[in-house]
Amino acid sequence: MTYGVKKSLIATVLLVAFLAVPAFAAGNTVLASHDGNNYSLEDFSIFFLRQLGAGGLVTFLEQAIVYEEARKLGLTPTAAEKAQFISENMSQEIYDGFAELYSPAALNRFVEYTVINDKFREHLEAKFVAEKNISVSDDDANRFYLQNIGMFQPEERVWMSIISVDTLETANEVIAKIESGEDFNDLASIYNVDSELRSRAGYVGMMERGQGLPPPIEDAAFALETGQHSQVVKGTLFHVLYIHNKKPKESFPFEDVKEDIKLLLRNQEVQRYVDEYLEDLYTRELPRFEIKAKLFKVGEETQD
Repeated sequence: MTYGVKKSLIATVLLVAFLAVPAFAAGNTVLASHDGNNYSLEDFSIFFLRQLGAGGLVTFLEQAIVYEEARKLGLTPTAAEKAQFISENMSQEIYDGFAELYSPAALNRFVEYTVINDKFREHLEAKFVAEKNISVSDDDANRFYLQNIGMFQPEERVWMSIISVDTLETANEVIAKIESGEDFNDLASIYNVDSELRSRAGYVGMMERGQGLPPPIEDAAFALETGQHSQVVKGTLFHVLYIHNKKPKESFPFEDVKEDIKLLLRNQEVQRYVDEYLEDLYTRELPRFEIKAKLFKVGEETQD
């Protein structure tokens, strides 16, 4: 399982655990077992509901407001749009996994809420581009370019993953598995001694030369090419690196990036109008909800 899929899974678990709570297919469905103890979907959901509290309810109700507004505008997602979201954002594997735990109605609502939220934001962006006549001059773009010159003269950089283990023996075991064809990021999810790296399947992301990697790791990372893994790198632990992509030091002239900068600045201005619109919408509509569940009333009183 790749890092991107795992990241999507984590985000989706958190959302569905909250959004679909009233409509479990089977609240006592066992999610995991350990030493004879079973841990159910109900256990999991209560835990996250407690963590989210009243603040989580507000976030959900904001999405409900957007959902209602979008439906008034006829922005209800088509079957094709929902299928595209499942394929490209969730993955069919994750969708099928949720289908084993939640009712079809609850899962369909989650997909619909998510897609319609994106459609409504796109609608608002188009609305403000048209209404506000937003434009960015060459001078505005050049000013941004000069103030952020580092963005356009990046150092050599790599996109990397890492497996860090306690012993040389374990590091050599990892390398043997990689060289036998096992997936680096799958192994990173198992072997990393750091829990955060395990949860991210070892993915570190983009790192520039001189950005702060320890010297032995930086030297090894920049000596590799795209698609290569390192041998054992000795630091405070024993490390194995993998390079997903690599770019040389570059310098982009203003004329080459001018239009991209203008688009960025225009989008930032549009985003400001969208955020202001949504904030006004939430301020107006949230007080109109009648909270039925005592749990969230208690949470609100605790926060006051």
